[in-house]
Amino acid sequence: MRFLLVAWLMAQGIAPLRKSDLVRLLSGSVMSQQEIAQLVRRNCLTFAPTERDRADLRRLGAEAPVLAAVDGCARRATRPTLASGPTRPVATRPVVTPPPPTPSPTPSPTPPSPAVRTPPAARVAADRSGFVAGGGQSGLAGGRLPRALVFEARDSAAAPLAGRLVAFTGINARIEPESLRTDAEGRARVGVTLGERVGSAIVLAVAGDVEKQAAFRVSVGAVAQLVVACGATELSGRIVLRPDTVAVLRVSARDSYGNPARLAGLRAAVADARILRVQRIAEDSVAGSVALKPDQAGTTSLAVIANGLRQYVTVTVPPRAAPGRVDCP
Repeated sequence: MRFLLVAWLMAQGIAPLRKSDLVRLLSGSVMSQQEIAQLVRRNCLTFAPTERDRADLRRLGAEAPVLAAVDGCARRATRPTLASGPTRPVATRPVVTPPPPTPSPTPSPTPPSPAVRTPPAARVAADRSGFVAGGGQSGLAGGRLPRALVFEARDSAAAPLAGRLVAFTGINARIEPESLRTDAEGRARVGVTLGERVGSAIVLAVAGDVEKQAAFRVSVGAVAQLVVACGATELSGRIVLRPDTVAVLRVSARDSYGNPARLAGLRAAVADARILRVQRIAEDSVAGSVALKPDQAGTTSLAVIANGLRQYVTVTVPPRAAPGRVDCP
């Protein structure tokens, strides 16, 4: 993968970088921040970075060297260029041309036919092109959006441009396909699958010199896991509690990608109430707590129930005089 990216950069030469190029470099994770910063300083940019552009780059992981190179490139673009000084005349030697030979009579040449000029291809107009459908949707993390995202390419006269290549890049999103050509109506339709992070997702489209973006909302998915913790330590299925203490366990919910989810219907049950008792249960929209009171030595099972899921913890209560570490004070 690194070889392909290096080959692509060599093909770019010293062409200025577009925002989508920076997105690919930061998302690919094959170049260091210093290497990306050197590339920006050498090639510069095709656009004047705004605060929104800088925020997008920071979300992609851009660090101080890359952001400094972007700002330096922006300042370089605003500096006035110095006029070059007058050139010195170069002395040349006189050329002696021999007299031409006497031409022999030749037939009159046939006049050339007038050259046929091919009109230049119409350019994609930034004020006429962009996303026309599918933007602004919301969905669950890792889910595919129900409606296709549609980009439309038009020229300055608002005429649709067919056969134009449009490249798509997703930030916290996956695009299928990543590039295609517009149809007879000047439109390119792609499917969008949201990423794993809750928050926002962005899709960039590049057609010629035009770059547009569409935003989406990513919501937490269905609860897939209950997490039981004592303090900052997540329990792996076993815990030791001393008698004559009260231990408070924190309970939270997560989706299949580890995003925090809403906890609902928290309950707890103990297999042997002589060894351990559930003293109280509290719950809010983010997490809940279960207070446990060990009574006598022994081992029993604790079941934590919420969101239709169960998490089992084996609890051991040692004798009062027994030495040893307490897993959850």
